[in-house]
Amino acid sequence: MRSSVIAAVCIFGLLSGCAVQSAKPDLAAIHTYKPRSILVVPVLNDTTEISASPVFISTITRPLAERGYYVFPVYLTELVLRDFGLAEAGHIHQLDTRRLYELFGADAALFVTIKDWSSKYIVVASTVTVEMDYVLKDTRTGTTLWQATEQVSQGSGDAGGGLIGMAVAAAMNAMVTDYQPLARRANNQVFLPPKGLPAGPYHEEYGRDQDKF
Repeated sequence: MRSSVIAAVCIFGLLSGCAVQSAKPDLAAIHTYKPRSILVVPVLNDTTEISASPVFISTITRPLAERGYYVFPVYLTELVLRDFGLAEAGHIHQLDTRRLYELFGADAALFVTIKDWSSKYIVVASTVTVEMDYVLKDTRTGTTLWQATEQVSQGSGDAGGGLIGMAVAAAMNAMVTDYQPLARRANNQVFLPPKGLPAGPYHEEYGRDQDKF
């Protein structure tokens, strides 16, 4: 009986659009190391969608910069790493962060893993989903400064026209949806309070936004 009540409450929460509050991020390390510049290394793609990484990486710089950090140009970063024989994202994610400091002089490195980049539809409804894990590390010590997971989904909505029309609309939505806006939305959300990064040194709220977390 108790499990049924819990399930009903969860379903009601989903239908009503209520969000479950996540635990506050541990920001002690980032306040200790105070990074000013961030290097975004090539994205690790755990999905079968080969276009996920280049689409995602095109959306990452602006929201980070808007939080007040200097962000190394992502495409130049990739070229430099390739010149030093570091072309595989999996290898780079396992690399000693001190090597990244030697190459770029960045205070911190952001490692992103794409966990989901998919379109799913069942008869009359479709859902497009992107999900990423984010880990920010100090380049000199390898200390994890911040980490988060963000998922964004978009449904097909009501197309009208009966079941056949709804089924066709769902299939079309799953095929033609542009993932870039979803990736951009995920990045816009994940770096903001209350679970994101504190304002960096190039932001007007630097050192004054602790109450937002």
